[in-house]
Amino acid sequence: MYSYARRKLGFVLLLTLMVVSLTGCVGARMGVSWPAVGLIELNGETHIALAYNNDVTILTPSNGAPARLVNPLNGDILRDNENNPRTWVLRGSDNDGAQFHTAPIRIDDETVVVADHNRRLLRVDSVVVEVQRSFPLVDKVVASPLKSDGMLYVPFQNEGLSAISLEDYRELWRFPYEAGIWAQPLLVNDMLILSSIDHFLYAIDRSTGQMIWSVDLGGAVASTPLLANDRLYVGSFNKGFFEISLDGAILSEYATQNWVWGTPAIDEYGIVYVADLSGYVHALDTSGGLRERWSVQVAERGIRAGPLVYGERVIVSSRDGKVYWLDRYDGELINAREIDDRPELLGDMMLLEPSETLKIDEPLLLVTSVHDARLLIAFGVDGRQTWVYPR
Repeated sequence: MYSYARRKLGFVLLLTLMVVSLTGCVGARMGVSWPAVGLIELNGETHIALAYNNDVTILTPSNGAPARLVNPLNGDILRDNENNPRTWVLRGSDNDGAQFHTAPIRIDDETVVVADHNRRLLRVDSVVVEVQRSFPLVDKVVASPLKSDGMLYVPFQNEGLSAISLEDYRELWRFPYEAGIWAQPLLVNDMLILSSIDHFLYAIDRSTGQMIWSVDLGGAVASTPLLANDRLYVGSFNKGFFEISLDGAILSEYATQNWVWGTPAIDEYGIVYVADLSGYVHALDTSGGLRERWSVQVAERGIRAGPLVYGERVIVSSRDGKVYWLDRYDGELINAREIDDRPELLGDMMLLEPSETLKIDEPLLLVTSVHDARLLIAFGVDGRQTWVYPR
């Protein structure tokens, strides 16, 4: 296992490379980040939660407008001093310069929590969008915490992971490994699976934080593994993609063209789709190891986000400012949509299926960019742009 000094040196070199690669050719932005998107319940309906730099915003799925605040007692819209409807926006400028890299997590009907990059966990009254209290964290957070059974598992940029009780927000235990966790933990039975920048994938006991096993993947691991058929599928920065058993054994490996950052997708036939930072998309049959079905370079620049599979298509978004639709059977390009000004598309995509709580009639593909004028773009699954959220 790597020494502490070697891991630290490797981390510094890696972070330097990322700063150079992720900030080139775009307008200035705070740090090295991209929007985080998720779903959250508000007023009995499901909304989109969007976090980026200074703000957290909750949006209406049907049109991308900020959700209005409502009095839960009578259903009246809350208004400001000038009688304008108030909307759900948590501003870092009103909270000691907070910055956000993760979406909020609902705790109960009136409370959400969100990790602040300034080493704090903020408990927010979701009715009036005011911070009730902040709790100190040991390090910065760049990946989404995981909520499960009254616990919040918080991964840190440099310092392992903490298990925090949602009853009193005490830290119950810590996995004190001195390396960064840049992906949301994955819960598998009683194990938490952690992807680490120090090249290792870890399994730890969810109740105690004790390590169960670890496996060296030869390069930094920055995405949440995909769990399918009692196997873990994950890529690393050594240009490799791995199939791993639930006891930590590497069962199969596939060489990609470049770093793999995003979580892969899998279809009903066991074909897994993975993208890399050279703009390639690879389709791999998992029925007997990892056997290549096809591999195509579709994008002009790297693909950081994981692919999505919908119907007969594989969808990817790239640093070149485009979204691509591929035939999932042979990788043929079916459609490509260029975002205005071609901002980098770095954040993970999200696919919303129609439902009563979402109030949408057709599926929506959500794509984030680092351009404030088009921070979140909604497409139909056929590539038709539906709405754009500008900040």
